[in-house]
Amino acid sequence: MPPEINLAPADALRNDGEMRAYPATPDTEVLLVRRQGQYRALAARCPHYGAPLDKGRIINDQIVCPWHHACFRVDDGHLCQPPALDVLPTYPIRVADGRIWVTLPAHPAAAADSPDATPTALVGGTPPAPDRTATDERTFVIVGAGAAGQFAAQTLRTEGFGGRIVLVGADPAAPYDRTKLSKAFLAGKADKKALPLRQPKFYEQQRIELLTDTRATGLDLKQRQLQLAGRAPLTYDKLLLAPGSRPNTLPQLPGHDLGGVLLLRTVQDAAAIRKAAADAEHVVIIGSSFIGMEAAASLATENKEQDKKRQITVVARDKEPFAKVLGPEIGAMFRHLHIGHGVQFEAEAEVAALEGENGRVTAVRLASGQLLPADVVVLGVGVQPATEFLADAFELEKDGGLRVDAHLRAAEHVYAAGDVALFPLTTGPGRHRIEHWRLAQQHGACAARNMLGQKEAFSEVPFFWTQQFGKSLRYAGHATDYDEIIFQGQIDKQEFLALYVQQNRLVAAAGMGRDDDMLVIMELLRRNQMPTPAAARGKIEWEPLLAR
Repeated sequence: MPPEINLAPADALRNDGEMRAYPATPDTEVLLVRRQGQYRALAARCPHYGAPLDKGRIINDQIVCPWHHACFRVDDGHLCQPPALDVLPTYPIRVADGRIWVTLPAHPAAAADSPDATPTALVGGTPPAPDRTATDERTFVIVGAGAAGQFAAQTLRTEGFGGRIVLVGADPAAPYDRTKLSKAFLAGKADKKALPLRQPKFYEQQRIELLTDTRATGLDLKQRQLQLAGRAPLTYDKLLLAPGSRPNTLPQLPGHDLGGVLLLRTVQDAAAIRKAAADAEHVVIIGSSFIGMEAAASLATENKEQDKKRQITVVARDKEPFAKVLGPEIGAMFRHLHIGHGVQFEAEAEVAALEGENGRVTAVRLASGQLLPADVVVLGVGVQPATEFLADAFELEKDGGLRVDAHLRAAEHVYAAGDVALFPLTTGPGRHRIEHWRLAQQHGACAARNMLGQKEAFSEVPFFWTQQFGKSLRYAGHATDYDEIIFQGQIDKQEFLALYVQQNRLVAAAGMGRDDDMLVIMELLRRNQMPTPAAARGKIEWEPLLAR
């Protein structure tokens, strides 16, 4: 039996809800939590990217990660919300002789030395155990092996489904962390080994049939059959549609098919950009989307760390990046941040053509006549739902989205999740289609439970993050249109909150350097207890609002 470790004095934590990390071994920290007069001992780092959980907060008996808001039950480490994939390890603990003693397993989860380079599912934690006793003759098919599809398959097993699960992915690779592609992977801080969401043995252990490099081509709702390219049709009892998005390609642009004109959506795309940019002197990124700006930041970061002289230029239609989503003030801050790291901007510019020699791009010509040299061009001009194969089965929205009800149901026996789902949002009016990684995972979990008959309405608050030049912005809620932005803090110093007002209600918030406030705001949005805009224009202490 492993020896007990003398962790801390018995009065280390005095207040209910207090938590603190203590070193247990040279490689392992333990998170000590005081809850209802009792101590709990858990792993100190989030199983997602290794965030220090003592910098988070306990809300509703759950430990909430300060970085990306994964949630774990205090009592047993149960995973309540993604983007983490695994439970948080817990350790036996006892109080005796005025000390707190903890027993660690032989190989406890160590803190990640480099979260960017660490596989998402290997930072720590324990995968769900497969239920070998359950028997079920049904077949559940999931189209799309991205965030929503992978998490749905996992949830079906954790919820006790014992039938057949078939996970169909168009990508040649097994499910991977797409959020790293435009960040750590392009910056050279992560390689392909850091990308998989799960190792191959996970799918074997969980009895999940993973069909990679397999494209869905049609759907027969009456026969409950999914047509596949190069394979026999799959007959399903329940079907989840989570095919994700495909990037826009600008086919009307002269020169769009030249060599060196690249997209960024898949790991193959990201690897191609890394290879092409390695010896490039001029990289032009068309579009100031989140993908475009993250790619610019990552390539510029690699520039500096590798002492390269590569020039990176962003060409954008808008005056400021993210102006429609975050507001021009935050957009200007990001533009200045990029300029400070050597990125050039051509704002309010239209691309007229891509020019080349011998079949490869050499320049980007703007409508003004200006010619930008380019060895590599990256298109970051948005995405659209990959729903072409559903055109005969459903009446799709103009943008290709698929309308679902509050339970994410698109038709009898059929559900949709992730980028393609146009769903009702409980925190605001109307239906919305939202392209967020964490939300897609939450969709997948909710749809999986409803496929099992649980009739759960989706009620989570959207949340996303972006990281550029080491600066992280977090966004909670959803505001496609807003009437006003109320700012607290200093935008130019990357320490602020932006509160978005719609119809005299605070419906969303963005923050930099205000992680704890954002944790509180997420919960207030979930409870529909945000303060009034009038109150937000004054000085607000956010934490006391949780006690209301």
